[in-house]
Formats: sequence, structure tokens, C-alpha cells
Amino acid sequence: MSFKLKSTVLIILWIISANKSFSQTETTKFRGFGHQEYSLVRKDSVDSYFSIGEHDFFVTSNLTPRISFLGEFVVRYNASSSTGFLPSIERSFIKFNYVNNHSIIAGKVHTPVNYWNDVYHHGRVFFPVIDRPLAFSYLIPLHTLGLQFQGQNLGSSGFGYDVMFGNGIASSDVFQGGFDPAFTAALHVKPVEEMQLRASYFYNYMNQNRTGVHIGHTITSGVNATKLYRGPVQLQLFSTSLRWFGSNVEFLNEASLNLSRTDSLGTARGISNFTYAGYRFNDKNIPFVLLDYIKIGKEDLHVYPTEMFKLALGYRYEFNYLINLKSQLEHTWMKHGDAPLIHDHIGNLGFRLQLAYGF
Repeated sequence: MSFKLKSTVLIILWIISANKSFSQTETTKFRGFGHQEYSLVRKDSVDSYFSIGEHDFFVTSNLTPRISFLGEFVVRYNASSSTGFLPSIERSFIKFNYVNNHSIIAGKVHTPVNYWNDVYHHGRVFFPVIDRPLAFSYLIPLHTLGLQFQGQNLGSSGFGYDVMFGNGIASSDVFQGGFDPAFTAALHVKPVEEMQLRASYFYNYMNQNRTGVHIGHTITSGVNATKLYRGPVQLQLFSTSLRWFGSNVEFLNEASLNLSRTDSLGTARGISNFTYAGYRFNDKNIPFVLLDYIKIGKEDLHVYPTEMFKLALGYRYEFNYLINLKSQLEHTWMKHGDAPLIHDHIGNLGFRLQLAYGF
């Protein structure tokens, strides 16, 4: 066999071997999630309507045995769009597992301040109830674009940590003026498989108090520009989570304390607490109750001052893990506040159905 032929054979064998090795480590999965709803709501009048909810395109890929990618791309209703719907990149990050379960993550993530925001993505099929907690429209820094250091399932207690530096809530996904980085530190433990306890701290100094696009609805996003507070705002958020999902009993509590400091009015306080409790009779039938409360102080110059309480009785029927039907009879009280009603369904009394699915 000539040298050239031997070289060709060796190259072919190397390519086959490399492709075989790559195919064992590289896997790309495409998933989709969506939901549709019916609402019967009494505000000043009675409204009855069907609606199409968010539709989520979910991509994961193992690029190497230690490097992976996750992307989440959502199309949702937006009144400012000519078609009524706009796409958005909700998550896009590279994760490098450099040793055991310790990782470095670069990109846009859900800020790991509580269990809900860190674990649930935009697929409503995984939500135990129809909506996110009220705090997600006011206090929770939904996304951060930056660098994250993470540890998962460490030791017998299932210890985990997240430390993140990134753009603040006043940034866009491509730019942030000035030097106003955000910092997040979070810890969690899983004493048993059914339970998880979390605590976190979030800090962001906004020098110009620009619109907070990565928080919920802020005071900068819906009022006359002449009324905006132009000085610096110092935000701190303390959050805790308690999760128990056993064979029958399901329980989740998310609590937060927000401190917003300005030079003119000092420190304003905002608090929120969301409690979900359900009982799984079998694989398909889960009745539940939820209580959701939020109060934003009148001195707050970044988030809309408001006080709201929501009580709901619900029922979830799971056809399987990829499709479920939820119903909620809910009553929402607003004691005071300058904030608009963030979700269309929030009124005095409402009944809602949601069909959520994955594919």
C-alpha cells in the first residue's frame, strides 16, 4: 500500500472516529410550548373573551461533554405591533461545566432570585397555576445579561449557589449607559428530594433611573416623562422560597422585600408574598388555592406604588406532563395605587380557563 493511500485511509478512519465521538456528545433538542385561555371578568362591566398566550420555542444543545447551550424564544401579544404579536429572546446562554457540578454561564438568563424565576420558564404547562405571582409585574428583576457562577447538587444536602454580575434592570439586551451593573447572590438546599429552600440578594444602582426593561412594570414605563424622577435609585431585593412537592401535597411560597432608596425621599419599602397549596388526588386531578399579596410604598420613585391582594380557587387536570387544563375562580382587591392593572384579567372577580401544552 502506497504512502498516499495509507494517509488517505488514516484520514478517513480519523474522520469516522471523530464523527462517532461527536455524535455521542452532541445532541440538539427542539421543543415548543404554548397556551390558550378563556376569561370571564367583571370590572366596571363584564368582559368575556378568548386569547392566545405566549408561544415558546425552546432549544438545548450539548456542544461538548462540558459545554451546552440553551435558548428560549417567545412570541407574545404586543399592542404596539402592527400584527399584534412580537418575538423576543428570553434566554440565550452558554454553560461551561468546568468541574463536577460547578459551572460558568455567559449570556441572558432568568435572574436566580427565587424558585419560580429560576426553575419555571415561559411554558405555562409547567406552572402549577395560571399566572406568575403579582411581584413579577413589579419587583422581580426578570432577566440579567452577564456572567454567572453556579453550583448544583453539591453534597448530601443538595446545596447550590448562584453568583451573577451583569447589566442592570435599566439596560437593554444590547446596551447599558453608564456604569450601573447588577449583582445577584443566591443559595439553596434540598434536604430531601421533595423540598427546596432558597434565599437571595439582588443589588442594582441606577444612576439615571432609566426605564427598567428587565423588571416588571416600573414607574418609568407608563407615566408622563415630565414626572419621572431623574436622580439615582439604589435597589435592593431580598427573597426567600420554600418549595415542597410531595406525592400528594404541593406547596410553594415566594416572599420578597424590596428597598428602593432615593436622595429626595430616602428608603421606600415594598413587600410581596405568594402562596400556592395543592393536593394531588392522583396523577391527573389537583385542586389548589393561591394567595398573592403585594404592597409598594408611596415613597417609591421607581416602582408604581400600589397594594393588591389576590385570592383564587383552582383546579388542574393533567392529561400528561405535556398538556393540562387549569381553571381559576379569582378575586383581586386593589386598596390604592397609581399603577394600571398590569394583567387584563385583574378585576374584582373573574373566572379563567387555560389550556397549556408542550410539543
